[in-house]
Parts: sequence; C-alpha cells; structure tokens
Amino acid sequence: MPRPDGRLEPGQPIRSAISARAWNRAQDAADLVLGAHPGTKGVAGSPVLQPYTWCYCQPSVTVARWGVLEITGVAITPTGSSGGATASFEEMPVLTGNTPSATTTAWCVAVEPIESGKIGRVAVGGVVQLKAADLGKASGAHVLWKDSNWALIRMQAGVIRGTFSGTWTKGSTTTVTDAVVSGATYTAKNYIATLSGSACLIAYVANEWVLVGWDWHSMAGYSASSQQVLTHAANGGLAWVSTTPCT
Repeated sequence: MPRPDGRLEPGQPIRSAISARAWNRAQDAADLVLGAHPGTKGVAGSPVLQPYTWCYCQPSVTVARWGVLEITGVAITPTGSSGGATASFEEMPVLTGNTPSATTTAWCVAVEPIESGKIGRVAVGGVVQLKAADLGKASGAHVLWKDSNWALIRMQAGVIRGTFSGTWTKGSTTTVTDAVVSGATYTAKNYIATLSGSACLIAYVANEWVLVGWDWHSMAGYSASSQQVLTHAANGGLAWVSTTPCT
C-alpha cells in the first residue's frame, strides 16, 4: 500500500510506486534549491526572496532579459474541472506572449532571455527591473525609480495622468495620451459626464481603462459667469445647473 507521504518502502518497485503528487513534491524541492521556485532564488545555504512573482511563458517572439511581453493567453488551456490539461494548468500555468502595443493591459517582464517558441520565466507581479526605454510598453506600471537607462517598477495597473482632445461624451470611449510616458496612449471609457478636451485621470478597472478624475470646469454646461451647482443629469451622470442667487 502506498505511503500517504509518497515515499517508497524498501524493495518497492519505482515504476508503479511514484505518484504525481510525490513527483511534483520532488520537483518543487529541486526548484527551490536551483532557484526555479516562484518568488525565490536558490543560493548556497538558503533561498533568497525575490521582489517579484514569476511563472513560465512561451512567447512567439524573442525577448531579452527585462523586456516586456504582452500576455496573450495560456499554452495549455484547461478543459474543465479535471483532465490532463486542467491538471497542468493547476500545477503551473504557462503563459503565451507577444510584442506589446500601446493598448496592451496584460503584460509581463522577462527575468531571463527567452527565444521565440521556447519557455522561460517572466515576472507577473511585484517589483521588477525594466529598461527605461520600455516603460511605455508597461501600461499603468507604478514607477518607483528611473533614470535614463533603467527603471524599477511595481507591476500593477495604477492611475494614469493623461490628456484628451475634443468632446468626450458620457458612455463613450476616447484616446487618452499619457502625460508622463512619451508616446503611450490608452482607450478609456467615460461613465461619469460629458467633458471637453482637458487633463484627466484614468485607472484600469476589471478589464478596461475608465475615467476616474477630471477638471470640473471641463464638464459640459460649465459657465464661469453664472452661479451653478453640480447635480445629477438625466442620463445618470453629472451636470452643471445654473441657479438664481439668494437675495
């Protein structure tokens, strides 16, 4: 009878005795020692914690160490609550990646060079190094420090300070240009009020960039020459309404 801890009894054949659980435990131990465990790096004596969480990725393009990749999916898609593909996904999901674009919101950073079609490690959370020239590919990253060559970022979709032009109607999307990272643009949706071209703040919520802050004076209906109050509009948003001064 197999032991619950997966170990073998003396004289027990190996071929039929090693369970998937026992093999995976052995692999986890080897990964910890060799530096392949997410969030750790193996060194003589004890593991050293890394500031990021990583997993494997199989990109369709070659990426250098500290390069940014768009996350396009997973290499093995789980097919239900059980089965080989699901078991593989539960043990260690392997991402697929490609070259990021200005609209990429799901991205990762290669912590080692990865050739096209090969499997390597990528950071998916935490704090990681990055080439300063690639900041525009890391949409919404929280920049902790940077100079002309390098940056240290927190991998999260944070708040973006940007600008837009023209009229941004409530319920519609528009292009927001990053006011900090040169050349970076985002498609964001306005759930609040119709605005005229101005500065704004957007944040990544659920699966889209949305308006979260703006210049109140840019809202449709604002007048600097009359007394107004801000109230609810008929469309569920906000609107300026002129009032009569009290006497």
